[in-house]
Amino acid sequence: MLLGASNLTLAFRLVVARLRAALPAPLGILAAIGHGRSYGRTSRMLARELPGITECGLWRALDRTPEDETDGATCALLTDFGNDIVYGADVDAIAGWIETALERLARHRARCALVRLPLRTFERVSPLRFWMARGILYPSHRIAFARVRERARALDARIVELARAHGAALVEQREDWYGVDPVHIRRRRRDAAWREILAPLEACGRAQPARALERAALGRLLPERRRFLGRDEVHAQPAAELLDGTTISVY
Repeated sequence: MLLGASNLTLAFRLVVARLRAALPAPLGILAAIGHGRSYGRTSRMLARELPGITECGLWRALDRTPEDETDGATCALLTDFGNDIVYGADVDAIAGWIETALERLARHRARCALVRLPLRTFERVSPLRFWMARGILYPSHRIAFARVRERARALDARIVELARAHGAALVEQREDWYGVDPVHIRRRRRDAAWREILAPLEACGRAQPARALERAALGRLLPERRRFLGRDEVHAQPAAELLDGTTISVY
């Protein structure tokens, strides 16, 4: 179970490779990802809209999975919580969406990891850098810099509380993972960053590069439901099946 937004989307091939190397195959990967993804609201990025993570079809797919395949054998990563702050959601709402996901995962005895917000990165961002990043990544949102910082600190504290309450692992983010862009992990730091992020879910192993056919399959993933150019689209899942039998479903 992979829940997140742009950082998870950008590193998705790497993440899949690491999990396949570390966990017994075949895997059934259920992912709710996408640039600008919200945990609780419909989000738009250019011409594409996706439902909130708590509202998407991933949960129906998980509940349809036979109990003997999920009970104690499910791992879940929850990350990329910052979009909802910029979208104007209050901390209680965001924490409620995260807790809803954790409660649903608990019914399947999932082993969960939560990735904390990169607060050190936020703290060193200047108002000018924030204004530039907001204009490029979130052009239709005008939340103030001071409010983002305030809500980020409060939400990170709630993430820590939720992890403790639900027995989830906590993953710290390192300041040197980020560069001029305060939102996205630098390309050259992705391998090291995701090695640390995925460590609580990995048994052991070393990531192997995907074969050419698999790279092509991973590049064609389409979510179960999206709205694109004003039209609703539905795509059958799994979106891809890899050579070891691993299936990937995207929501």
